[in-house]
Amino acid sequence: MKLNSKKQKSKAILDEVFAFADQHTQDPMALSASLLVVAKTIYLDILGPEQTSDMFYAFAEGLENHEYKQVTIH
Repeated sequence: MKLNSKKQKSKAILDEVFAFADQHTQDPMALSASLLVVAKTIYLDILGPEQTSDMFYAFAEGLENHEYKQVTIH
C-alpha cells in the first residue's frame, strides 16, 4: 500500500471514530472504544503491526496486575 493511500485510509478511520464519539458523548464505554481505535491507528502508522500487537498485549497484561478501587468524586 502506498504511503499516501495509507494516510488517507488512516484519516478516514479517524474521521469515522470521531463522528462516532460525537454521537455517544455520554457513553464512557463507547468513548473508550473510540480512543482504542485511535491509538491502534496511530500505533499501526508509526510502529507497524507487530509492535502494535506488542503494545496492546503489554497494556492488557498490565491491567491484570492492577488493583482497582471505586472512587467517588465530590
